[in-house]
Amino acid sequence: MWFLFSAVGYIMLAVVCILDKFLLSSAKVKPAIYTFYSSAPLLLAIIVYFFHPLVINGAGDWTWTFICGASYTLAMWLMFLGFEKSEISHIGPLIGAASPLFVLVFSNIFLGEALVSSELWAVGLLILGSVLIAFEKSKKHNGVHLGMVYGILSGLFFAISYVSAKYLYDKYGFMTGFVWSRFFIGVSGLIFLLNKETWRACFVPTWWSRLKNKLAVKKKQNNGLIIFNKILAVVAVLSIQYATAIGSVSLVSALNGLQYGVLILLVMLLSRFWPKVFKEDYTTTEVAQEFLAVVLIGVGLILLV
Repeated sequence: MWFLFSAVGYIMLAVVCILDKFLLSSAKVKPAIYTFYSSAPLLLAIIVYFFHPLVINGAGDWTWTFICGASYTLAMWLMFLGFEKSEISHIGPLIGAASPLFVLVFSNIFLGEALVSSELWAVGLLILGSVLIAFEKSKKHNGVHLGMVYGILSGLFFAISYVSAKYLYDKYGFMTGFVWSRFFIGVSGLIFLLNKETWRACFVPTWWSRLKNKLAVKKKQNNGLIIFNKILAVVAVLSIQYATAIGSVSLVSALNGLQYGVLILLVMLLSRFWPKVFKEDYTTTEVAQEFLAVVLIGVGLILLV
């Protein structure tokens, strides 16, 4: 059951990535500002508490709940910094490779999770597939660069958040762990308002005005697309977090490679058949490299089924 929920969630996230790029590619947003707008609305999760009190016991568990939320927010910020320094098609998979590797280590140390041989092979293939997709050799980058450092650090903090969430789900149940961790993502997002540039940008959002102008040409079509995209993103996160609650956090995290495998296939299909909607250019070497990555990810998925 965990496999189904996580697979569906990651496939949805691949579609969300495509729609995000289509809708927001022309809006220039600073990473700190984008992180604030991505995290602060989750403060509304506290509303659930007033209808159904959800209890966390002890200062230690409250600390882990805060770490779960704060590390997720920090991971998002580092991810956006990585996207700013490099291509999303390379940094995203790098995060997808780093995160499950760190999760595998942390879950073994803090949660006592141990994988059997076939599961370890599956995790290794999924990570290797993500690394192949992440490898970048272009005019702008060749080898290690700052964007990659941000990507690896982002994977580290995503891993901390996932393992903390798994601890909360095991001890308090899915609903309690999910609501409070989302709330603390929102709380930690407020920290970005301490930066004067972010404060001014949030209350004088010129980038939002530019975005609205860009979208105004096809307002009717895009409004429905934006709503669909946000609903899809929420359902995807819920599905993946629930899979984490009922399954192994190491395996669910490793399945992240599926998202980038699907993403590559979608980008290639769109570039080939609908280039006016979405287009990326690939060299023969890149096509072979990413085909091999998709095969490795596919084999890894077979071992998990």
